[in-house]
This record gives sequence, structure tokens and C-alpha cells, in this order.
Amino acid sequence: MDAPGPWGTGPFLLSKGYSSINNVPAIIKKKPFEATWLTVKENRTPSVVLDANQNYWNKNRGPRLNKIVFRNDVSQEQALHLCTTAEGQVDIVTQVQPKDAKKVIMSSYAKLVTAKGNQVLAGVFNRFKKDVNFNDRNLRLALNLAVDREELVQRGFHGYADPVPAMTPPWAIDYPEDLTPRAYDQENARALLKKANWPEGRKLKLAATKKQTAIAKLIANQIQRTLRLRVDVIIIPEEHEVNWMRIVAEKKLVPAWDILLANATALFYEDTPAFFHREFFGANGALRAGPELPQFNQLFQNMAGEVDKKKRVEVAKEIDRYAFKEVLALFLCIPQSLYAVNKQVKFHPYRTTFELAETEVTVDHWSRRNYPGRA
Repeated sequence: MDAPGPWGTGPFLLSKGYSSINNVPAIIKKKPFEATWLTVKENRTPSVVLDANQNYWNKNRGPRLNKIVFRNDVSQEQALHLCTTAEGQVDIVTQVQPKDAKKVIMSSYAKLVTAKGNQVLAGVFNRFKKDVNFNDRNLRLALNLAVDREELVQRGFHGYADPVPAMTPPWAIDYPEDLTPRAYDQENARALLKKANWPEGRKLKLAATKKQTAIAKLIANQIQRTLRLRVDVIIIPEEHEVNWMRIVAEKKLVPAWDILLANATALFYEDTPAFFHREFFGANGALRAGPELPQFNQLFQNMAGEVDKKKRVEVAKEIDRYAFKEVLALFLCIPQSLYAVNKQVKFHPYRTTFELAETEVTVDHWSRRNYPGRA
């Protein structure tokens, strides 16, 4: 939406302000045409106001609030400060960083609300590289065994993440329950690296965005400690992120990195390979960094063409098993979604989206204290 409304038919109507994004295409294929969209700019008014839709069809669901104001005039840090140290300014802060969770827990005004995350964090192997062979399963497995996921979750995410065997979240309908995350194994990791013939003295180049700096350094230290490889951590400047991601998506140039920390998001509880696996390994995957994988393509086509839900779920599980068996990525974890919420707000988080339809406030909420009798 790039202009005031009222817009929408859901629980709330956009009545003031706007929030829009500018995207540019990154062309993956010309025939048939396939592309991904990269966000280059976000345009938001200082505030965006939603009013309750009194004609919303599902009265049992909501809306339960008269008005919602999204504040775009404060930074993440300022919003968290306002939510945890006072009331009347900010009631909900999304995307709270794990390092700030304790600050919320100790607050007299706010509580920490957590939800299982809908983003998978993994390392993309650069299989286009010529001087090292990431098409060798031994090398990919060596690196996976060199990562201590429990340490990653505890130190990198302060416990607010879930390790995964491959790409599918444990909460998804198509999660293969027979898989478990690979354990940290120094001895086998070193033996496999030797089999993979890693060039003597060759550094491993690990790239990540600025937001992932701490996680990248932690993983780099684990790999250095376990495999006795020197690791260069490349932090991508925010102003260059779009160009870096365009190179990965368009696949015309060979990226300079060996492993790229990246994430993908799922919007539904099922058919998760359409969001995670396709993005990392698919023919039209923006994060695929290597030649197409015929077996993966076939499995994905089987899932896409299956109309029976139960059978489609089973094929989706097979896709995750295949990714796990072939060690197609540096499998890491699913970070949890953290929210700072005013203690007088009843907020119900969703795993796949940010919804406020069922959110309500108690009679002790500041808005109701200031306006007695107001619903």
C-alpha cells in the first residue's frame, strides 16, 4: 500500500499512512523466464494506522482492538527501550534479538513472548568453485560435523533457536521425524576433510550479512578449532547486500565466498520445500550456488504435481531426507521469533506471519485506564 486508505477486507482497515517497498528483479533464467525480487528500498510514513473493520465476517476471531498504530519513527533500540521502561508509547516490539531477551524478562512493564520461527538459517555451499570441490559430499559432511549446533544455539541465540537435521522446521506437517540433527564429531570431520583433499594452506571464506556477524564468527571459530582451517569471515556491508544477492541469484559470476550464511522464510505449515529447499537447491532457487541437481528437481516436480495431500506430505519428507543424506547445505537451526509485549496486552503470535486479529488488552491497560469504559 503506497497511499492512505481505507484499504483491506480483513480484521483491520488501513486508514492512515502507508508502507511500501521498492523491488528490482534478479533474472535466474530467461527461457522459461524465472526471477526473484530483491528489496532495494522501504518507504514508510512515520506512522501507519489500522482501524477495526466492524464488518469483518469472523466475529469470534476479532478484531478485539479499536485501533493499531505502527510506529516507524523510532529505531528498534528505541522501541525496545520504550516498551520495557514505560507504558503508553510502544506495546509490542517484533524481532527482538536474543541478546536482548533478558532485558525484556527483567522489565516491570513488558513480558517476553516467543514463537517457533519461520526462517531457516543455513550455509550455502559454493559448488561453482574450481579450486575446492564442494560437489564432494565428504567436504560438505566434514563441515557439517565440525559445527557444534548446541553451542551455536546457546551462545549464538541464547537458547532461542532449534537445531534442525536439514531444512524443514520441526513444527511443520512435513517434518520427517526419523531425522535428527548431526552431532558434533571432531574426529570424523577431520578424516572426511582429509578425504576431500582440501588444498594445503587454503583459507575457508565464510560470508554473512552485518546482522549475522556474531553467528558467523562463532561458526568460524568452531570450524577453525575442529578442522584446523583458517577461516576468513567476510561481512557484507548493508549498502552492498542487494548486489551480493543479485550475483547469487543470477548465477552469471562465481561468488568470492565458499559458504554464505543465508535464510529463507516459510508462509505455511505444509509444502515447506516450496519455500526452503527450492530457494536453496531448486532450478529457480535464488540461493542455489552450483549446477542444477537433477534428483532434487525430480523430487520437487513430484511434490508440485501431487494432488493428494497425504502423498504430497510424504514426498516433501523425502525431499528433506534427500537434502540431509546428500548434505546439500551447512544445516544450522531455526531461530525463534521473539516479541517484547506490554504485560497488559494479550498477544497471540503466529509462526508464519504477524497477526493482531486476536490480540486484546486487559482492563488495566493504559488505554483503558485513561478512557474508562472504552472498549
